[in-house]
Amino acid sequence: MRYLGVDYGSKRIGIAVSDEEGKIAFPRQCIERVLQSDIFGVFKKIIQSEGTQKIVIGLPLSFAGADTDQTVAVRAFAETLSNAVLLPIEFQNEVLSSRVVERAGVEKNRVDSAAAALILQSYIDAHQNN
Repeated sequence: MRYLGVDYGSKRIGIAVSDEEGKIAFPRQCIERVLQSDIFGVFKKIIQSEGTQKIVIGLPLSFAGADTDQTVAVRAFAETLSNAVLLPIEFQNEVLSSRVVERAGVEKNRVDSAAAALILQSYIDAHQNN
């Protein structure tokens, strides 16, 4: 199963994809939200070209596991995306994903897609035996 990983942000959306077997996540691209008026059209093109079967979106929970303002925004985006692309969507806790990749020395223009890959790989690893 091929997955699409998403690191949703107010300015940029990081995108990652898995290999065809759904075992390894790879950073793909970053979508600048301010430049894209048809964000869901962009997603449809990516999904079609990659052969995506499921979407995994990073969910920013607080350290206590509670929803934040950004969590609410991500859930709203996910619902709209699900209706637009008609694919199942699952969430993966993304606490500190961007900070982890920044500290790993990832170039600034690649942080969002690297964070998406980290989120997606975390999901894959957690569901590997299921």
